[in-house]
Amino acid sequence: MKVKQNNVESSKAKLEMESVGPLSPHNEALYETGKEMLKGSISTGRDFCKFMITVSTGAIPIYLGLLKFVLPENITLSLSKLFLSVVPPFFFLISAIVFILGYFPQVDYFSLDIINQIKQAYEKTVIKRKKFINFGIILFLIGTVFAIMSIVIHIIR
Repeated sequence: MKVKQNNVESSKAKLEMESVGPLSPHNEALYETGKEMLKGSISTGRDFCKFMITVSTGAIPIYLGLLKFVLPENITLSLSKLFLSVVPPFFFLISAIVFILGYFPQVDYFSLDIINQIKQAYEKTVIKRKKFINFGIILFLIGTVFAIMSIVIHIIR
């Protein structure tokens, strides 16, 4: 579809349609892909949060198991090593909580007759979930770095 814009002496623009034809197969495929991406973006973010809840909570016993494997039976840790040993599970737990907050369904009210309300509700949901995902990933990565440091330091000791 080609659109031609003519200037009118008044401040309004006039649009004339030059030709209208069927969508090409390529453009139709792109349109369908865009529809699927738009529809799936909310559920994809929610599914990612669900997956990361499992990963974050699962990281706690894995880390503690590795720590138990590395440390001797009867050991007294200095305050700094004790702190370093406790920090990773704390970050894993906080990241799981953040992902849980991102997993909650978004409740919003809008009219199906008003496209702008639908668009605003959609964007609000996607942006909110993206913030939770980014913050949760940052916390999880910080916990992972501390876990690696803790294990390495306890091995070297």
